[in-house]
Amino acid sequence: MSRAIWPAVVRAFRRAAPPLAWYYAVTLALPLANGAAQAGAAFVEHALVVLVLPPVLIVLACVTREIARVLDRACSRSFEPRTGSLKTRSRD
Repeated sequence: MSRAIWPAVVRAFRRAAPPLAWYYAVTLALPLANGAAQAGAAFVEHALVVLVLPPVLIVLACVTREIARVLDRACSRSFEPRTGSLKTRSRD
């Protein structure tokens, strides 16, 4: 992963922090308060999925967005054969 992507990941986590906190409270804290820990391995499996999946999806979304941005920049340039220089197309 390039260094350019880390600021985007940090911004995404900052934006997602409040909703993630509520999500974790509802999906983990409330069930724990109601005795879900007695379920044993089933609750532990649920907790691992709940804790790991959102951050993985946030990073995946940031990487996908960065790839799309790089591809868009690459496609917006065209090679001018006569001069051998790069020419930027206008986006209409």
